[in-house]
Amino acid sequence: MSTIKVQTGSSSGKAKFSSTKMASKKKGGLANQNLLHALLPGAKLDKKNGGKISVKVGISNDIVMFNVGGTKFETYRSTLCSQPNSPLADDTFMNRHYNEDRKEYFFDRDPDVFKAILNYLRTGELHLPSFICGPAAREELLFWGVSDDIIQRCCWSHYNSWNSTLEALMQLEKDRKGSMDEYTSSKGRSKGTAWEKLQTKLWKILNKPNSSRTAKAYGYISLIFVLISIASFVVETHPVFDNRVKILKPGTFDASRNVTSSFPYNTSASFNATLKNASIPKDTDYVTVKVTHPAFLAIDISCLIYFTIDYIVRLIFARKKFQYMTSLMGVVDILAIIPDYVQFIVYAIHPEMRYDGNINYIAILRVARVLRIFRLIRHVPGLWILFYTLKSSFKELLLMIVFLIVGMLIFSSLIYFVDDRDTFKSIPHSFWWSLITMTTVGYGDMYPVTELGYIVGSFTALSGLLMIGFSVPVLVNNFIMYYKHLEFAIIDEEAKENNEDSDEDDDMSEKRVVYNNNSSSSPSHVEEVKLCNGDEEAT
Repeated sequence: MSTIKVQTGSSSGKAKFSSTKMASKKKGGLANQNLLHALLPGAKLDKKNGGKISVKVGISNDIVMFNVGGTKFETYRSTLCSQPNSPLADDTFMNRHYNEDRKEYFFDRDPDVFKAILNYLRTGELHLPSFICGPAAREELLFWGVSDDIIQRCCWSHYNSWNSTLEALMQLEKDRKGSMDEYTSSKGRSKGTAWEKLQTKLWKILNKPNSSRTAKAYGYISLIFVLISIASFVVETHPVFDNRVKILKPGTFDASRNVTSSFPYNTSASFNATLKNASIPKDTDYVTVKVTHPAFLAIDISCLIYFTIDYIVRLIFARKKFQYMTSLMGVVDILAIIPDYVQFIVYAIHPEMRYDGNINYIAILRVARVLRIFRLIRHVPGLWILFYTLKSSFKELLLMIVFLIVGMLIFSSLIYFVDDRDTFKSIPHSFWWSLITMTTVGYGDMYPVTELGYIVGSFTALSGLLMIGFSVPVLVNNFIMYYKHLEFAIIDEEAKENNEDSDEDDDMSEKRVVYNNNSSSSPSHVEEVKLCNGDEEAT
């Protein structure tokens, strides 16, 4: 058996129920305590303190009525006072929202969050509905003076995911405008100077192909130059366009081309003698080298001139020039022209390098031309979202790389010791096999041949599948989220621009109406002046 002691406070409206066990402490005592705990809502069982049960109750005269967003709530005043720091326990705060006519407290707030707040005051645990947006819940908690640090773990994931998504999208919008160096449109800008108006207008033409017909035409021209430049870079390597010429080997002297310049005033006899003794280059003195086809050279020069003019114009009409130069598109624009200029300068200083196929850094500069493909970011927003997803998901990518490195070390070591040493010569040689197997590529150049090797290969492939299954969905979800937000942002910007254009048209029409009214009233005004003058003359 167990006895229950009740302690009631007359002023605070609180009652405490304490349960103490008999000296015998029978097994049925704990069951009775649990039953009492279930019958008393909001009760708490303290097992460390002899099974003490405490519960907060109120007096019927202390019931408080709330009207929160049109939803009625009733609770005890003692419940509101359970958290002294809460605004609901502040009489000054409560009196500001009290309605004398209805005898209730009215708050124009979210009733669902307020219900969670009341449950928190009753039980001491804060649980939020999963359907409430995180930023909205944060604003409500801030109003009611409840910190979000006390949200229970079961509800924290939903709450934090909403807020994390909002922060990620806000950062996306900031980086998008920074990388594109966009101007935020505003009506106040139309009141700027003529140069600012010209800057804004031309910048839209350069960066927003859908803003006008002129911008769309310029976007198509830019797109054509980018595609031609990339096509020239790719097609130039085809054997059909393999242009080769014969040149003298380095150090070989062609006397037949220099003998006339050496003896300009010699007689014919001495000239013939000198020519006979001169060394004429043989076929073995020539070497066949590959040079750029004249057609591709003309295409490269034309594209280089266009890209240079385009970069200079963008730099001139950029409001924040340093921001444009350091932005993603500014870096892409400068990388599209620097390799060609470096190549031309090197060939101008050392012409023999044009025919030297061993100059590796020149080949790297030619490969840098492929960076021009990134100029398509202006025309294909999804391409920019792809790179931004990789950038923003750096932690997930790093975690995937760590998993991959750990798997490579483990499985390459195992396959080296259990399989053929002729195929797996060393553990570093086995890195390639483990990498290709974990990424589910499987070129077939290295494969196990023993029974234990088959087992190791199977576990390697399974671990690779798990690694991809854990990491790739995060990247996919981020890409989908960013891409949908970008679509919404583009539609929203177009709608704002259309509204501003319509407002400007309305302003212009109002000005025309005022001007027409003034012009129509001017003749009568002139007539009145003439009549006044005539009256004065008559008088």
